[in-house]
Amino acid sequence: MVEQPLLDPTALTGFPGAPFPASVVNSAAGQVRDECEWHIAPEVTETITLSTGRGSVALLPSLKVKEVLAVRDGDGNAVEGWKAKPNGVLRRTSGCWPEEIEVEFTHGYETCPDSLLSVVADRARRIKGGGVKAESLAGRSIQLDTGPDGGQNSVAKYKLPERP
Repeated sequence: MVEQPLLDPTALTGFPGAPFPASVVNSAAGQVRDECEWHIAPEVTETITLSTGRGSVALLPSLKVKEVLAVRDGDGNAVEGWKAKPNGVLRRTSGCWPEEIEVEFTHGYETCPDSLLSVVADRARRIKGGGVKAESLAGRSIQLDTGPDGGQNSVAKYKLPERP
């Protein structure tokens, strides 16, 4: 589990609503990470356990795999005969995977991708402002700020694909 923040609040300097407190930025960045289903940045090394279904392909929870350091079976023995792709696909070159594997790998972007900065800033602005765009006192109306697309287009390319 990644404990490092996606970005430093100073990376959002110049965006509307900045400066943002670290807690607000971490909350907005957490929303993006939750939506994408992986940590995105910074680059980290971690060990995870995957159920493989005894197929020939295992999917790592990452779209930016730098290096797979080790693959072990449920007994801790090294598993040989596999290839890893940068998009998180781990393919067995002969036979099938054991039911469960432990994978140690390095993944993630070195820093938060520029295309996500505006999304995190927009979400931070809404968290900081309570999501209210306009309100009227006498007419008792309120208009919520949902933004143009909530950053969906920018976030989409960082989302993990649907898993079988």
